[in-house]
Amino acid sequence: MPNFHRRVAQAIARKLPKIAAGVLLSVYGISAGAYDWLNDWPTRLKTDDGYEFGIKGDYQGDINKYSGDTTNPANGATLLEDQTTWRRKEFYVYGKAPWGADFAFGYDFQSKLWVDNFFHYGNKEVGDFRLGQFKTPVGWEEGGISSSATTFLERSLPVQTVNMGRRIGIDWTYQWNPQWLTTLGYFSGGDLNGDNDGNGPSAHVVFNPIKRRGEVIHLGFAVSRETRDATSDGRDVTTPPTARFRARPEANLTGTRLVDSGNLKNAGNIDRAGLEAAWIHGPLLLQGEYLHFNANFTDAKPNYSGNGFYVLGAWLLTGESRDYAGGAVGNTKSAHPYGAVEIAARYSEIDLNDKPVFGGKEHDWTIGANWYLGNHLKFQANYIRAYSNKLNTSLNQYLEIDPEVLELRAQIYF
Repeated sequence: MPNFHRRVAQAIARKLPKIAAGVLLSVYGISAGAYDWLNDWPTRLKTDDGYEFGIKGDYQGDINKYSGDTTNPANGATLLEDQTTWRRKEFYVYGKAPWGADFAFGYDFQSKLWVDNFFHYGNKEVGDFRLGQFKTPVGWEEGGISSSATTFLERSLPVQTVNMGRRIGIDWTYQWNPQWLTTLGYFSGGDLNGDNDGNGPSAHVVFNPIKRRGEVIHLGFAVSRETRDATSDGRDVTTPPTARFRARPEANLTGTRLVDSGNLKNAGNIDRAGLEAAWIHGPLLLQGEYLHFNANFTDAKPNYSGNGFYVLGAWLLTGESRDYAGGAVGNTKSAHPYGAVEIAARYSEIDLNDKPVFGGKEHDWTIGANWYLGNHLKFQANYIRAYSNKLNTSLNQYLEIDPEVLELRAQIYF
């Protein structure tokens, strides 16, 4: 292992000056040849006998600017404040063996949370087994698409609301043939950060009637059941299981949620389901999901349910096509020295009203632009127009809060 560290350090020392020079030269158009250094980053080492070790990262610096409705009309309190900070600082180490085993350990130094941490083994005959902490499948935009490859800065309203995030568990993925992909999982014990106590099964099925470079049809269905656990503060005080459904206004530097069911006590099972579809046709990407959830309770409360959907379209003006592998849409690889340019639009909607719970309704319009520079740099800009309507029980009237958001992101991923 010391030799490995020394060899990686020597490789980075040799390459870093050229990488920095390549970034500057390519941005200013001085030398097309220097552009190659944007793609040749020494982040892995492969031995002669087939073992591979390396690092991965996703660093995102964001700016969120708000206008329009940024205060609570009931009391004048500020709801949304401009922010400039890191969105993610995720760093991973990984290793792969030539006989099908691998591992990954990741930590987000911005949120101070563990991210993907798992051991994996797979081959074509038995499929792929994974044990550890990883994303749950319902809410494909979150569970199946990497944070580095999202079309917009943040996930849509319904995906934020429904997706369970990362949980500790085990899953099995099998590629029956080039068209069918199935993942079965079971999650237990919350996550590595000590949150989200609950357990239950999940399933995700993907059908690709067409799957080739630049021409993909993705059809998917995902379900999960979660049984919530009571929580303890370590001092013999136990909190009954709760359920909660809410979403930020597709601007996640803020902690404000314009729609929120509140804590629903004595939760039993939470069922989640999603239908997903995408079409990649050359430079065109069309994508959408419908998501539904239902919670029952161990006391006399009636069941609570909600739903939402989003649709998006994106077009690569420079002619490239978005990547697709393993049932997930990825970034694109630029065919030009100046990078790849994409424009996109999305509509999303969530309904959290189900008497006697009035969590509110919201729908957002988003337009965006992405610039992919090489294989490791991505710049994004989004404008969001949000519309929310939620009952204020103390005033017994519905309050409409409709902010506008301008978001900018600079991202390095490798």
